[in-house]
Parts: sequence; structure tokens; C-alpha cells
Amino acid sequence: MRFNKSIFLILFLLTIAHSGFSQEPGLKIEKLTKDFYIYTTYVAYSGVKTSANALYMLSKDGVILFDTPWDPDQYQPLLDSIRNRHHQEVIAVYATHSHEDRAGGFGFFNKKGIPTYATAATNAILKADHKPEATHLIDLDKTIHIGGKQFVIKYFGEGHTADNVVIWFPKEKILDGGCLIKSSEAKNLGFVGEANVKEWPKTISKIQQTFKKINWVIPGHDGWKQQGHLENTLKLLTQ
Repeated sequence: MRFNKSIFLILFLLTIAHSGFSQEPGLKIEKLTKDFYIYTTYVAYSGVKTSANALYMLSKDGVILFDTPWDPDQYQPLLDSIRNRHHQEVIAVYATHSHEDRAGGFGFFNKKGIPTYATAATNAILKADHKPEATHLIDLDKTIHIGGKQFVIKYFGEGHTADNVVIWFPKEKILDGGCLIKSSEAKNLGFVGEANVKEWPKTISKIQQTFKKINWVIPGHDGWKQQGHLENTLKLLTQ
């Protein structure tokens, strides 16, 4: 009997260890280029574990975060991971629209004293919803220079939300689309409770006409490494 108990205990511990190793991390960070990283967090949406992609950029002055983690439990781990990996602090946070997977962490970062940025439209929505607002407003279409890096935040029209913007990094030719752009592996449009599906295709077409050469397009959810995100977004909107 003593032998059987020992075997049972060993098998039980092995099962726990195996399940722990097989679980996906709550925060995944992947290198895009020398100074650009994609980080992904996960939440259960409609009962399904769903990913949210966002981006951060290294600069001489510190790290700039574009959108906050979807999972609030990953706010601090993201800061810790960035500090441990790059030996730099996050010095600014920009949001591409008002939803929880983009601006949900404003309250956390505001308390940390880290400047947060959103458009006037996004801040107005956050205020109306009684949620923490950005401490600074974004100047649309203006080239922003931070620590030797530059980017432009542009509004092309309504789509996933009325306030969705994209971020363009001209030197690297990276387009951070947020939830306005669906992954090429997406099978549907996801949450459309605040979407303007009539204007959305026009907005995507304007983006395609503006940026003729793009090295990487980062969609808000699902896989990002493959090509065809803009094309699939249009397909989903017109099928």
C-alpha cells in the first residue's frame, strides 16, 4: 500500500508539472526588428481564449508602449519584463482606441506617473464611460520624435470603432493597425458592437492608398506574422 501511494503521488506531481509546461503564458513577447517588439496577452472572450497584439518600441530615451495589455494581470509583468529584458523603463503609452484591450490600462499607468496619450475622441469616450482618460492628447498627422525614433498617428475614418487610429513608423515601414485591421487568419470581424461596417471598407482602402510599401502590418488580434491582413479585413467586410 505504501508503494502504491508513492506511485500515485509521483504520477500526480508529473501531471501537474506537465499541465504547467503546456499552458500558454499570459504574456508573450516576440522580436519584430532590432527595436520593435510585439507583445500578446490573452483573455476569455465569449468563452474562448483570445489573443490581443500590441507593440512597444525601444528608443534612446526609454520604451514607448502602443496600447496596454488586455489582461489587467499583465500590466506589471509587462513593465517588469521590459525592464529585465532591455534595462529600460516605459516612458509613454499611446492607445489606438478606447476599448479595454487598448486603453484599459490607463488608470494603472497614470498611477505609475507614466504619460498616457489618446485622441480627443478616445478621451471623450473614456470620460463618457467613466473610465480613466489619457493624461495627454495625441496630435494627429504630426510626426512625433522620441529618443531618435519617429512615428505618425493617423485617423482614416470609422471602422471597428468611431475613434480607431493607426500608427505608422515611416523608417521601418511598420503599420500598427490595432483592432481596425483583422488578422489574415481571422474568420469573422469579432466584436462589432461599436463598429461602422459601412465605412470600415472605405477606411481600409484609404490606408492601402496611403501606404504603398509596408514591411509589417500588425493586426489587433490573432496571428500577425503572416501577410494579407489588410486584404483579409476587406474580404471579411465585403463577403
